[in-house]
Amino acid sequence: FMTLLPFGESTIRLSTVVVGLTDIVLTYFLAKKLFKGQFLAVSAASLLAMTPAHFILSRYGLDYLYPVPFVLAWLLCLAAFIEREQPLMLFVATACLGFGFYSYISSVVMMPLYFLLTLLVLSQRRRPAYFCGVAAAGFGLPLLMLLGPWLVRHPSALADTAQRYGLYDSQKLNALQGLREFSSYQNIDRMASLYWSFFNPGLLFFSGDQQMMFSTRTAGVYTLPMAFLIPIGIYQIVRRRRTAINLLVLAGFVTAPLAAVLVPEPATINRAVAIMPFGALLATCGVECLWSAQLLERPRPVLLMLGAISFFVAVAYGLRTISMESRLTRSTLLLMALSVALFVASAGADRTKQGRALALCLLGLVPIQFGIFYADYFTGYRLRSGPWLGGNLRGALEALIARERQGHAPFVYFSRIRSTSGLLDTSNRWMDAYWKFYLIKHRREDLLKRTIQIDTTDVHWMPPGSLVLANVGDQVTGVLVNAHQLTQVELIPEIDRPGFFLILQR
Repeated sequence: FMTLLPFGESTIRLSTVVVGLTDIVLTYFLAKKLFKGQFLAVSAASLLAMTPAHFILSRYGLDYLYPVPFVLAWLLCLAAFIEREQPLMLFVATACLGFGFYSYISSVVMMPLYFLLTLLVLSQRRRPAYFCGVAAAGFGLPLLMLLGPWLVRHPSALADTAQRYGLYDSQKLNALQGLREFSSYQNIDRMASLYWSFFNPGLLFFSGDQQMMFSTRTAGVYTLPMAFLIPIGIYQIVRRRRTAINLLVLAGFVTAPLAAVLVPEPATINRAVAIMPFGALLATCGVECLWSAQLLERPRPVLLMLGAISFFVAVAYGLRTISMESRLTRSTLLLMALSVALFVASAGADRTKQGRALALCLLGLVPIQFGIFYADYFTGYRLRSGPWLGGNLRGALEALIARERQGHAPFVYFSRIRSTSGLLDTSNRWMDAYWKFYLIKHRREDLLKRTIQIDTTDVHWMPPGSLVLANVGDQVTGVLVNAHQLTQVELIPEIDRPGFFLILQR
């Protein structure tokens, strides 16, 4: 599709948007098969669609989310197989895992794990040997077709991957020694700590991923009502719905961070993306559990009391924030919405099932919090995430291209981006890729031959009229400007702070 659509940021991100939408559609069909009802199927799809982390990752032109459709397709086909025991559906289910192996680096661990879970389910059915053979054929065929020949052509790939992700030092240790180091007590202790960090309530329901790229820090991976629905859903599966497919959903939720713990980065949700659809399905189990539950004989007084408490807490907290910050916070608005919902629910609570009313209240709060998150995502989050995302690099590179077109600069030079203290910025690592992207976007690939990296305090040799991309505060280019070897011709503006990138000219 990149050859059909104009090349640019939107086109690059389109594939990830399609993946995100596919996740929602597959979740709907999977939930419909699991819960046998339209309402719960729509609820599951809506809960995933309004999962903040899923929304954010669906808007990046990155491959973090790519394993999810394969996992959902596997589970959907496996559920169909369990109903009718058609070998073709089993073959397709495990083939989805086989092709999903190539979707993202974490899939190298997770897809074989899901295959082993499939074999565990098959071992409990009649003709287990035959069905296990069908499953192995489906999973193994994509690996034999693609992975085997590729490893033959790239024999150092496994060692390079281990080195890249810090599994062990492949330059000093062989595979056996690396496995021994990886299995050490200290490393297992480290991975256990990392594993639990993915189930931290702060990560899941309040502040989200530690990296500003993947969280607004005002919402968790899920919306707050999921903190109630997911545990209820787990209880529902363990106590009442212990079917093979439901237990797989629970196992998928629990095992989602296993690949992520191999990398020494805590609570990085982009490496454990399967936790999002599995969490949505567990929350839907929670809705199903509450739907028929009768919690209290006379719930109205309790709901009125909880509504009053929520209302007074919201008022007190609101007055405090107004006096200290001259504004109402989102927490205040959410508490007010909760109090109103409790008052409304109390009106007919004695005549209805309280569990159903509670489920509707929790489901109703999800779009309210997601709406608050959505508004912040397109306003305040843009300002907060700007430094994390490299500032106005697009503006700098496109301005560089425009100036070269106007002045026909003989060469374009990139100085090292660094702070006043001399520390190199991480954007240097990706600068070449960004430059090539914007050259392709503006059809100026010819400039690539006239692009040079520099890091020097003397540019007398530089042809007159050449352009240099630098940044404010860099001492190296500052010396060149003060010596009148380079002249500042443009300061690239930022949204909410002084400009960072500079265009200099010889």
